[in-house]
Amino acid sequence: MSEDFIVHTGSIIKEYLDDVGISQEECCKQIGLNEEYFKNLLNGKNVITEEIAIKLEGILKGIPASYWLNYDSKYRAYKNRQEKNLQLYTMDELKKLSKRFKFNTIFSGLDWDLTKQANEMLKILGIANFKQFDTVYSNLNVDFMEDGGEKESIAIWINLAKEEVEIQNKDLSSINFSIEALMENIDKFKLLALNSDYESSLKSARKLLNRFGIYLVFINAIDNSKVRGALTTYKENPAIYLSGRFKTHDHVWFALMHEIGHLIKHYIPNRPIITLEDELFELKYTIDTKEKEANEFARDYFINNSEYSIFVDTNKFDEQSIYKFAKSQNVLPGIVVARLQHDRYIGFDKLNYLKNR
Repeated sequence: MSEDFIVHTGSIIKEYLDDVGISQEECCKQIGLNEEYFKNLLNGKNVITEEIAIKLEGILKGIPASYWLNYDSKYRAYKNRQEKNLQLYTMDELKKLSKRFKFNTIFSGLDWDLTKQANEMLKILGIANFKQFDTVYSNLNVDFMEDGGEKESIAIWINLAKEEVEIQNKDLSSINFSIEALMENIDKFKLLALNSDYESSLKSARKLLNRFGIYLVFINAIDNSKVRGALTTYKENPAIYLSGRFKTHDHVWFALMHEIGHLIKHYIPNRPIITLEDELFELKYTIDTKEKEANEFARDYFINNSEYSIFVDTNKFDEQSIYKFAKSQNVLPGIVVARLQHDRYIGFDKLNYLKNR
């Protein structure tokens, strides 16, 4: 076993439970543990006891209790060495790490010293030491940004979103992702987007995506990440993460369909695709074919391009005309307004009252 990086014991237990098809809830009942304690055990916050190890031996056949106790002992020893290594950092070095990896944002309100914060950040990022960061996260492909802190913020955001997957979604371990099922039901998302209740429409979107083996997570962006969304893989299923930096209903739905466009056209397991916020999107849009294609997919999904061309040729962009055209496209008026604003047919200060905020 390599000790470059050892995951906590609970993570290994999760993998074995998934392999044998036993849910976490069922395992918790069979062991007879308090749900909160078992959840913390699986998340690496509680220590595995001899009693729990013996009960796991009866559930996970062929894996003796000694395996769990020995592994946990190695993990605790590894963590002790890691913490000692962190204590070798000078205070100035810890302050630089704090600034680079946004300790103040992530650990706000927690009474932790910088060594503790650094240790927790390593857990979030899934690395053994900060020197590994650039190698492990070289696939984020955001080097063109002028601000040097961007990759760190995006990596933190992605990992925080990953922690939210099982909280916000149902268990999809028994559901295989089906691109065919997604395509057969793609029109249903447009119907969901007609619901002007922002939260209700997105909860429905998550339930629909879960049916096709796709996770959907909403989590606030980290300072300086400038990320709008991401398409990645959680375990063996595709996962869409959205940053929540949306002012209007049309904005969030465009972002969602943009990521679904990536999923349909570009998805390769374990190769994340990052979508940036609007002010950086135009730069990436001009140089990244994938972003261009996903953008066009979302644009044309809501509004038929040929019919839109006929509409703009009328040069009538008053409230009544927009309502009429929106009805013909089966979308909310705000989506039409956003398209007209983006294409510079009307100013960004016009008709915003037709958008649902």
